[in-house]
Amino acid sequence: MTGIRFAFCLHSHQPPGNLRENFENAYHHAYRPFLELLRRHPQMKVVLHYSGALLSWLQANHPRFLGMIGRFVARGQVEVMTGGYYEPILPMLPERDQIGQITKLTHRLEGLFNTRPKGLWLTERIWEPALAGPLSRGGVRYTLVDDNNFQRAGIAGEHSLGHFTARSPTGESIEVFPISSGLRRAIPFESPEAVLDLLRSLAGEGDRLVLFADDGEKLGDWPGTHQRVYEQGWLDRFFRLLASNRDWVHVTTLGEFVEQVAPLGPVDLPAGSYAEMMEWSGGSWRNFLSRYLESNLMYRKMLRVSDAVAGMAGSEQQEQARDHLYRGQANDPYWHGVFGGIYLLHLRTGGHRSLQSAENLAAPGDGLRIEETDLDGDGQEEALATSKTLNCYLHRTGGQIFELDHRPTPWNLLATLTRRRERYHDQAGDGAFDWYPRRALIDHFLRDDTSVEGFARCQYGEQGDFVNQPYSISIERRRAGANLIMRRDGGVWVSECFLPITVTKRLGLTEGSPEINVEYCLQHSGREVLPLWFATESSFVLSSGNAPGRHYQISSLQTSPPLDATAAYAGISEFGLVDECLRCRVRLQFGEPTTLWTFPILTLSHTLEGLKRSYQGSCVTAHWRIELRPDQPWCTSFRISLETIPSAAQEQESAAPQGDAPPVGSLEL
Repeated sequence: MTGIRFAFCLHSHQPPGNLRENFENAYHHAYRPFLELLRRHPQMKVVLHYSGALLSWLQANHPRFLGMIGRFVARGQVEVMTGGYYEPILPMLPERDQIGQITKLTHRLEGLFNTRPKGLWLTERIWEPALAGPLSRGGVRYTLVDDNNFQRAGIAGEHSLGHFTARSPTGESIEVFPISSGLRRAIPFESPEAVLDLLRSLAGEGDRLVLFADDGEKLGDWPGTHQRVYEQGWLDRFFRLLASNRDWVHVTTLGEFVEQVAPLGPVDLPAGSYAEMMEWSGGSWRNFLSRYLESNLMYRKMLRVSDAVAGMAGSEQQEQARDHLYRGQANDPYWHGVFGGIYLLHLRTGGHRSLQSAENLAAPGDGLRIEETDLDGDGQEEALATSKTLNCYLHRTGGQIFELDHRPTPWNLLATLTRRRERYHDQAGDGAFDWYPRRALIDHFLRDDTSVEGFARCQYGEQGDFVNQPYSISIERRRAGANLIMRRDGGVWVSECFLPITVTKRLGLTEGSPEINVEYCLQHSGREVLPLWFATESSFVLSSGNAPGRHYQISSLQTSPPLDATAAYAGISEFGLVDECLRCRVRLQFGEPTTLWTFPILTLSHTLEGLKRSYQGSCVTAHWRIELRPDQPWCTSFRISLETIPSAAQEQESAAPQGDAPPVGSLEL
């Protein structure tokens, strides 16, 4: 055969828990217009992939759209591909979850469209050689990998026009197709005629194939593309050109091609992804787990929960727990490229919420369990306290709480984000960046000129060496509870002298209680009285910084400031962070009145509208000016309570009259 075979593939995905307007915009600007255009070109064949999260949303909101796909599939115009149901990065999952996610989507596609998919869409097109085995065992015949990976394996140009056999170390194999980077750059930004010229330059003798594969959102939902692709008719012109040149451009699906044409040979592809991802990640997607500790912590929590769910064999709730786990494996909040990712609060907290929902079913937390294990993989053990009401994870670095889950909600109140310098920040010219992670119970000794504004921008004088240095952790068991004791023998600069100071903090946990009793003791063994300014900082994240129903609750104020307020409050005995949407409140009760600073953690990140500041959490810092006397500890205490607040309906019910009491307002005086 003289000419070229051409395959056109689109991958469409919306993260589980994404904003409804994002789903709707993509549907109206990209997904629906594409199928409507395809209906006018019956000679055009395409390969389509829709993630499980998007399929579920489409079935609930636009079921006729799925009916259109089914009709295209029935007449052979559309081939559908499987993948991980909730779009996980497959190499990061245990094999049981890799196969489980693939099988879940395959079964969903069989039920919807009465077809068994042969191909698989690799999330973010991230390939690792070990994938060939689980993909094959998951029933996958072929997948797609970017051509730069083939080039690194020594396969380029006309030698790459087809498909190859990738083999696993254990002998399984699947077929792999190279995605043309030239077509990805050209469609839809060059003219349709220029794209046809590119296809013509690749034509020749034999069964050559060139593959275009890219995001479905690129054709209509990216800025300016709906007008270009549909209103100005780019895609209609391109499909017409393909039809008028079908004597040498032979449109095919990938499933047809693997059935009709033998592979060009074996290939051992290196780990990799598309060129942009390789640049963002520094050569390997796994680098995001090192660059963003928040990503690593969520990843490590995911592995822990996966083991717990796997241990539910025989439980009636295992399937429900597994679906929560799979949602928590969705790739979007684990990394950051040009847009969003881990910087999107609703995706990051949604991932944690899904994982916690799975853990609630798999490990309900009866009693109070304390485990010492290296959860984050940094080479040192953390202390993990779990009960029915909360998870409280302690890190030796800084002696801090790094995960605090209110299990009934379920919500990780410490799923905050450290403010990091990204490459695009040079465009903004300003911004605040952190030199330590935002967690809970961070110990500071402040310089006298520190202000709440300077502290909020991380531009202040730190006089101690406690913020990011190691603490010891010991455990005292007691009846129906335990004390976790963190201690550091460090030092503080006073004038020109660096003087030894010991900080001890004791966390009291009780079985079944959603409260943490915190006691601080500071002491030194010198001869002089030391004037110190001590502070303990905690950053909590709720669902929004200033939406209705999200606010601070302060006993001495009649107003309720929003969670993104920057302020100083004196004489505080009780303080709360309230989220009426989550029906959750964090209550702080101090043994003696204290002064509090509050400020929002704001990051500057890319969005489709440009650089945007986003709320990532609320920092609450209690501080005391003290005189530390020799051999006389200074101590203070407070309580952290995680509470479920009643809904409006519950409040009305509790306020309703009981028994024969007359309704309020009906008494005659």
